[in-house]
Amino acid sequence: MKPLRIGIFIDDFFPKSGGVARSVELQINELVRMGHKVTLFAPKPFFIPPENCASEALDVWHIPGTESFLSSLKFGRKAAERIATQYTFDVIHSQNERGALFLAAQIAKIQNTPHVHTFHSNYAGTHRTSPFLSMLNSLTYLHVAPLIMRRLRPERSGMKLYFPRKLSTPERIPLARADWKNVARLAQYVDAFTSPANFVIDAIVDASRGKLADKGYVIPNGVSPIFAKAERIRPDETVVRFLSCGRLDPEKRVDIIIKAFQQLGRKNTELYIVGSGSMEADLKRLAKKEIEDETIKFLGHYNDIERIANEFANADVFVFASYRFDTQGMVLAEAAASGTAILYCDDRLKVGVAPENSLLVNPSVSALAEGMRFFASHPDERTAMIKASKHVGRGVSAEIMEQRFESVYEKVMRLLMPPDSTSDILES
Repeated sequence: MKPLRIGIFIDDFFPKSGGVARSVELQINELVRMGHKVTLFAPKPFFIPPENCASEALDVWHIPGTESFLSSLKFGRKAAERIATQYTFDVIHSQNERGALFLAAQIAKIQNTPHVHTFHSNYAGTHRTSPFLSMLNSLTYLHVAPLIMRRLRPERSGMKLYFPRKLSTPERIPLARADWKNVARLAQYVDAFTSPANFVIDAIVDASRGKLADKGYVIPNGVSPIFAKAERIRPDETVVRFLSCGRLDPEKRVDIIIKAFQQLGRKNTELYIVGSGSMEADLKRLAKKEIEDETIKFLGHYNDIERIANEFANADVFVFASYRFDTQGMVLAEAAASGTAILYCDDRLKVGVAPENSLLVNPSVSALAEGMRFFASHPDERTAMIKASKHVGRGVSAEIMEQRFESVYEKVMRLLMPPDSTSDILES
């Protein structure tokens, strides 16, 4: 394939706001390394331009002080026409279901360019942990977003969609089922859609009763080579270090990790917590005694990916309590690449975990505590899992991710562009 001109649109703050931004940063690095010309369009707040590609910081709708997932690129005919006049793309790729999706759709229509979208989020998975906010999102934004896409791409509307039939128990409530149907409604307006999780693609395809099957692709997010290069500098000790890394928000269930650690009650253990979020103050109150005893340490939010990798490498066990929320859980793959054993509770998460490097338990406090007890009490098994993680982590490379995206780009270009216009571009 000859070099492509790729426009990537993201609503999250770039590059360090979370897993979506990290995956996009890695995707850009790999696409550029393979010779493609990438232009990134991202929100102005906290924007750090990538050194290896063209970029433009765009105006956003965002309330200062709120999380990045509440940010949305400003879209409209004027903005789309300006970008479409200034840039020429072979493929447009949007990464969030907010302004980035709408602006990308407008530009794709103007340029008659294939539009690929990645679904990173599981909206239906928030109803248990944040019921009020999830209900508000379901009844407002997720209901309105497909209507916006229908107005932008009316020629693609009209597909009959249903509630998905095969959902986990927490996602069978009416609002959660409606969330999946609305996500499928968004999917019908793009030329191809991807997700790092099989269950996301399966739900969308099922909502269309198979009509969207040829548009959906599972592409796990790759892991930066920085994690594989991280080396343990903490000497082997009798103290077993558990690590939690991620947003301190309800859906990540860090409170369950703290309660499990408290239930464990072992003197030869410690828990490190990396991250910040809306529950930080509550979590610190919950762990007040352990903080005073220095068995639980809150390390705050890390912007430097090398610092995150070093925390993984110096931990013995990474604990992930998110349940029926994450699509991939990038931290699982990052933990594996860093050579850390894993304790987790969501069987739908498949990337970075295998029987030889991880322990899957049910999502209760007592089950996670029992998992911690296993790791603390069985040093030989723990050591074997740590060694196995490096091997498992090698299967989640950025290069594999890039090759799969290239394949999707090639397919949508062949399907949607006239033969005479693709012959020069799609040449192996």
